[in-house]
Amino acid sequence: MNFPYFIAKRYSFSSKRTNIVNIISYISLLGIAIGTAALVIVLSVFNGFEQIVLEMYNSFDPHLKVYSSQSKTFTTNDVKDKILDIEEIENYSFTLTERVLMEHKNNEVIVELKGVDDSFDEIVEIDSLLKLGGYFYDDLYKENDVLVLGAGVMNNLSVDLNNIFSKIVVTVPEKESKYIRDSSDIERSVFTPIGMFSVQSEYDNKYSVSPLKRVQKLLDREGEASSLEILLKNEKDMDELKLKLQQILGEDFIIKTRIEQHQFLYKLLNSEKLAVFIILTFILIIASFNIISSLSMLMIDKKNDITTFWKLGSNRKQIINIFFMKGFLGVLIGSLIGLSIGVLFSLLQQHFGLIPMQGNFVVNFYPVKLDMIDVIIVELIVIIIGLITSYFPSKVLTDRFLRP
Repeated sequence: MNFPYFIAKRYSFSSKRTNIVNIISYISLLGIAIGTAALVIVLSVFNGFEQIVLEMYNSFDPHLKVYSSQSKTFTTNDVKDKILDIEEIENYSFTLTERVLMEHKNNEVIVELKGVDDSFDEIVEIDSLLKLGGYFYDDLYKENDVLVLGAGVMNNLSVDLNNIFSKIVVTVPEKESKYIRDSSDIERSVFTPIGMFSVQSEYDNKYSVSPLKRVQKLLDREGEASSLEILLKNEKDMDELKLKLQQILGEDFIIKTRIEQHQFLYKLLNSEKLAVFIILTFILIIASFNIISSLSMLMIDKKNDITTFWKLGSNRKQIINIFFMKGFLGVLIGSLIGLSIGVLFSLLQQHFGLIPMQGNFVVNFYPVKLDMIDVIIVELIVIIIGLITSYFPSKVLTDRFLRP
């Protein structure tokens, strides 16, 4: 057996008496375990919240979104002919969006009116978002003046879906009008609300949905769309297909992946996670100072052993390695205990919901998503900290004790 490892293991596990040095060693091990477990749990909670937030946004957004770089809209047939033979595309939907003024009784709101075609409910799982009323699946509604309102829009307009006489007046500028001077510069239409959807507050207060052909007629843009929304067979193909579509459609179009559609949100979530990770890592570094103090006290306590090893023929490197391995074993054991606690707690919370959320939230329990990449990163960080905090006191004190 390797001599330094044998002695280090004896110092770690074979002590016959409990003294202050042993107690401090156990405290340092406990500190590493708690710090490691906290890192794993907090990162898993951040992953859980990130997953929920992104799922809420992504439930209303496609894998790829295509816009015109030259104008507000484009002709649907020109684009449709170019993408029909692309195998990676599961489905697609043309949409036409315009800011409009909606009025109901004495309430007014500015809303993004989104005209959607028959394939939109394949791109977006509208049934899971629909909270009240219905959607315009039936042929009766497909070209008629009907609206599915965002929850915030419906609330701001004080619309009662149970009242069949509820009507919403939609006002938009005339297509050719540069300025609104009188009633001839605006177009007004009356729509009937038939349903209410809810994604999250930003979308709920912003969007209302109506049949594409009716919005095209309202805006005098028959055969036009403002965007093409694409659902892929495999979400992992987003970046690859974006490049492929860019080559097919050319510079006249801008293509954004799901991440690029909410680039600020992704950066914000990652920045918050990184900030918390750095803070907890610093706390773990501070906790690791216990390793330095406990190792230093052990070496002072074993000063006579160090002299004996030296006289028996051990070289300086072997003596350094004895105490280095002793300190590193404590860090390794503490980190493995911490990882076990963190992973076990995260899995239990993820699958059984041990800790409930307080107040009204979209989930009943704290969301947790365990990512093994995070676990590996945490363990690597702890190992690096352990290598540094174990080596320096071992080398410095050994050199001091063996100084002639």
